[in-house]
Amino acid sequence: MLFVIFLIISFGLIYLIFCVPSSDYTFLGRIKIRLKLAFEQFFNLMPASLRNKLISVYNYLVYKPNPSVQIFYVLFFATLLLIYYYYGIKKYFPHKTIPYNFIYGLYTIIFFALYSFYICSVSNPGIIRSTNISSLKKKYPYDFLFNNDEDFCKKCNLEKIYRSKHCIICDKCIEKFDHHCIWVNNCIGAKNLKYFYYFIFAHWALVSYAGILACAIFYFEIDEKKLFDQIFYDVQTGEKFTATYLTVFRYLLWQNYCLVATTLMLIFISFFLFFFFYMQFKLLLQNYTSNEKNRLERRIEYMKLIKDSLEQIAKKKKFELKEIKLTVKEIKKYKHIAFNEPDTDLEQLDEKQVNEFYNFTKECIFSYQINPYRKNTLLINILNKIMN
Repeated sequence: MLFVIFLIISFGLIYLIFCVPSSDYTFLGRIKIRLKLAFEQFFNLMPASLRNKLISVYNYLVYKPNPSVQIFYVLFFATLLLIYYYYGIKKYFPHKTIPYNFIYGLYTIIFFALYSFYICSVSNPGIIRSTNISSLKKKYPYDFLFNNDEDFCKKCNLEKIYRSKHCIICDKCIEKFDHHCIWVNNCIGAKNLKYFYYFIFAHWALVSYAGILACAIFYFEIDEKKLFDQIFYDVQTGEKFTATYLTVFRYLLWQNYCLVATTLMLIFISFFLFFFFYMQFKLLLQNYTSNEKNRLERRIEYMKLIKDSLEQIAKKKKFELKEIKLTVKEIKKYKHIAFNEPDTDLEQLDEKQVNEFYNFTKECIFSYQINPYRKNTLLINILNKIMN
């Protein structure tokens, strides 16, 4: 059991360290920030030479394109598969009750899972080049509120396209950037997002199918041996035990520790992948990317802070806050102040400027909460009712 717990904790830490962005606005993001602070304090106790080497290794694994996590994935996948085969399929099949066709089904899903891993690793995520930038500018028109003020990527020496982002790992601008996935050592963007959904779903189907099949094996073994009607003995003390769920579980663990441990691991990964697929599918329905969703959540919180500050200033100085229709020029002005001049002293603004800035924050919060790219088709509406 300690081995299973170790694997689950290790898997969770790998996901937290490499896949979760540091953010004050998400639960896992806050955990990662605190974890990084704890590691930094621990590193400060180390000799400088060792600390620098560990930091360089971390920077290589996290901020450079490399196959390290892909290799880990292949080894982890192969280890679970071999354990499952030798302690499950080879030991229990042919089975009295379960047809061998279920094993063929398992092999089929394994093939699709590996294929999805391959196609997601080698596919083009939507790299922006000088040859396709003109068509992309028409595809993603400029929006005053959602676009950044910076309209040029200095690293790529190209114009910035709306809904794109420069990936610091791949060092390329990606169309409709979602995130950089270290499991496939590739960016996820407009061109390969569908393969990424396929990758997640295929692996969820695989671990779920394998876990259910293993549970069926244990169920029929319990039924065949009538374990709940048996009397169990402690081999050290000779004490008798009546059958309980815990007793039967311990018996199965003793009989086939490797398959039980692997099954528990598969069940854990299945729940994790289902939750991740659900979150990604929800973004798909909203036509958001992970990057856009995280950025808009941060912007909403930021605008709420400015709005609260302006309300306090208006109350303190007895300014009357009014509804004002802002011009495009005024929107650009206060957007520049909000995102490019965060140290601006709001106390120095006069009543007209406070009103304009206040209405700008309200407009931003409203606009950020309404996705302009959501496609309200009949299917989307039905799926939204089901998911919500």
